[in-house]
Amino acid sequence: SLIIPKTDTRTVERIRAAWEEAGRPRFVFACASCEKLFAAFLPEIERVSLYALLAEEGGPAPEKRYEAASVFDPCAARDFAEMGESVRALAGKAGIALEELKEKNRCCGYGGQMKTANPKLFDEIAANRAALGEKPYLVYCANCREVFLSKGKDCAHVLELIFGGAGPVPTLQEKRDNVIMLKQRFMKEAEGKDFSPTAHEWDGLRLTVPAEVTAAMEAKLITLGDVKEVIWRAEQSGDKFVDGQGVCLADLVTPIIVYWVEYRAEADGSYTVLSAYNHRIHFEEGV
Repeated sequence: SLIIPKTDTRTVERIRAAWEEAGRPRFVFACASCEKLFAAFLPEIERVSLYALLAEEGGPAPEKRYEAASVFDPCAARDFAEMGESVRALAGKAGIALEELKEKNRCCGYGGQMKTANPKLFDEIAANRAALGEKPYLVYCANCREVFLSKGKDCAHVLELIFGGAGPVPTLQEKRDNVIMLKQRFMKEAEGKDFSPTAHEWDGLRLTVPAEVTAAMEAKLITLGDVKEVIWRAEQSGDKFVDGQGVCLADLVTPIIVYWVEYRAEADGSYTVLSAYNHRIHFEEGV
């Protein structure tokens, strides 16, 4: 049965109104979590998975990425059997021999922000799921793909078999940039409108971030934008610690999270980030 989360009823009503205005079209879903929400809050909207459409006769021919693989079904798809069946049909069209996993619809470890709340448990669960089958995984959830690739498990999203593309897991900042780019494109094509994200005074800061620092930031869900804001505010206010080697330490207090960045100003006006971390403890200034 569906577990129905809380949501903003105003959002539901806006979607319903837009659907009515568009003539009640059928909605196409590539994401099981999205379909789960629509099934719960807008059951009157007819739904179909993108994979079912792609698997129809006359559809595109998928690439044979693997000789053999296993489909890892995301937890959100447990109520949508058609979605999983269509993914398997696409694998069959590609000529990929499938070896079924003994356990289906298990959480890959991404759910519930587990990686942030309990990193050790996340690592344990992700490793367990990656070891459920020896063959590479075909997935149809972007989060599953990210988790397994980050754990060294050979896997591909089923859409990669059709549209190509097989890159590393994008950083948090790259994900945000991709979302903005997609929104700009859709608004231009669908509504003829230009969209520009909110500009910040720190956007133009030039940073050098070593690979190991980037990896640590990703693990703590710290974006490049967060780091830029910390440095910009510290440089503007002078509110920072500076040691004898010119290394600065500054913080940024937000309503929930406190960010800390250790950095060094360079002669060319850029900044080298030495470390970054965050916590949920707030310290009050006073005597």
